[in-house]
Amino acid sequence: MTTAQASLFQMRAIQLTLLACALSGLEAANFLAFFPVHSRSHWGLGQSYLKALHARGHSITVVTSYQSDGHTDNWREVVVPDTTGTFRSGTSAAKMNMFQMSMGNPFLVLYFLLNFARGSCEILLKDEGIQKLYKSNEKFDAVITEDFYQECFHVFAHKFKAPLIQVIPYEGSQWAGDKMGNPSNIAYIPDPLLAYSDHMDFLQRLLNAAYGTLGRLLQYWYILPALDAIVQKNLNDSTIPSLAALERQTSLMLFNTHVSISYPRPLLPNMIMVGGMHIKEPKQLPEDLQKYLDGAKEGVIYFSMGSNLKSADMPEERRAAFLAAFSKLKQKVLWKWEDDSLPNKPPNVMISKWLPQADILAHKNVKLFITHGGLHSTLEALHHGVPLIAIPIFGDQSLNANRARNAGYAVKLDFANVTTDSLQWALTEILENPRYKEKAKFLSKLFRDRPRPPMEEAIYWTEYVIRHKGAPHMRSAALDLTWYQYLLLDVIAVVLLAVVAVIFVAVFPIRTVLRLVCGKSTKVKSGGTKKGVKRD
Repeated sequence: MTTAQASLFQMRAIQLTLLACALSGLEAANFLAFFPVHSRSHWGLGQSYLKALHARGHSITVVTSYQSDGHTDNWREVVVPDTTGTFRSGTSAAKMNMFQMSMGNPFLVLYFLLNFARGSCEILLKDEGIQKLYKSNEKFDAVITEDFYQECFHVFAHKFKAPLIQVIPYEGSQWAGDKMGNPSNIAYIPDPLLAYSDHMDFLQRLLNAAYGTLGRLLQYWYILPALDAIVQKNLNDSTIPSLAALERQTSLMLFNTHVSISYPRPLLPNMIMVGGMHIKEPKQLPEDLQKYLDGAKEGVIYFSMGSNLKSADMPEERRAAFLAAFSKLKQKVLWKWEDDSLPNKPPNVMISKWLPQADILAHKNVKLFITHGGLHSTLEALHHGVPLIAIPIFGDQSLNANRARNAGYAVKLDFANVTTDSLQWALTEILENPRYKEKAKFLSKLFRDRPRPPMEEAIYWTEYVIRHKGAPHMRSAALDLTWYQYLLLDVIAVVLLAVVAVIFVAVFPIRTVLRLVCGKSTKVKSGGTKKGVKRD
């Protein structure tokens, strides 16, 4: 055996030993996962999590709208149609450019999301692969679903009698905690779509309360009953409980956020923050990108509007503003641009249809990230300590942008106010004021400072649920209370009744005595007057 062969043998032996140690406390499990939302950011999160489970020796069956390039042992994909077209179907917004959504209000966005839940469920439960999966007699140790208006897939946890694990791709709606019996005080916990801070004024608390209440009413009285009907129509199984009951059997929730970027809130022990679990160690960049970044002596500005928004769809006047502002910079600009060419592109701008974002942000010459404020982009920038110019368009992007600005490592621009002048001001503010970079580096240390990396945290609790058969000991008793019991309305009613009874018992004899005393006094006075009259 040669020295090289011996080294290879030793390396393989070490890998097998580590794998055996990792799995010593848990036999290989069989997971069924649902990540059907056709969005690169959503699938990127789900795929990273599932690949980490797979690397631990577990078997994965995943329902997704993306198909992998190659086949892998113990990894099976059920590829389903893209249903994102249902997001705005049936409305005048169906033909709306995504950049126009920045003008929309959160109540309209809520309507779109709930409409997506119904349309997506209707299409996917009819899918041949889904039907075949539901009718199978396979054995699964846990069912994993993405909690993004995909409640109809909770029925598979009931079908296979397996624990339900939910992955929240953001910090969750105001009613996400209701599924776990977790308190969610709308006085200081803002809904992500409203972009408020945890210190709201009266009007903001009023709107936050109205939005949260409306969302809950629509979810529990409109959407879930509608999804129940769709489930029964397509699966034809009378043994399926209501989705409202099924979601309250969730064993574990994994939230794609972290307290260093979020607002402090109470969380039950089976609700775990794993924000940034999709972030991996930086890889070697392609040769052209590596050369471009290494050669940027004045630094590089990275510009991307994410995976769903396309810079090429940007209105012409906004695009012209960016080009004019970039042309005045001494720094290089790396722009994720989805077309083959960019008219009037300045010489210091390089475009590409796809860019390895996290690996680029890890490069020492990147001075600034211009972003739409998507959660993954924000997390990756924070992980690598890169300051931001945030231009939110849709969903929780305004919330992320506000938090980054308030934390001191970002400038926020409204898309409607993007001009050459506003961009020049924002670029100068970030590039020439060192406090933004210093704050980003400080928060990066805070974000990374955890007992264990977020992916390890997610894997640990996932396997914990399997080891302990759903971990029912972590289930909150609040789930077994009616709404009036949870709010202590019955206790308050009894206490008020008791107080009224005590007051009545105390006041009645006092009033009776006072009447008797007052009555006698009146009679005595009346009698004295009459006697006096007789003497006269």
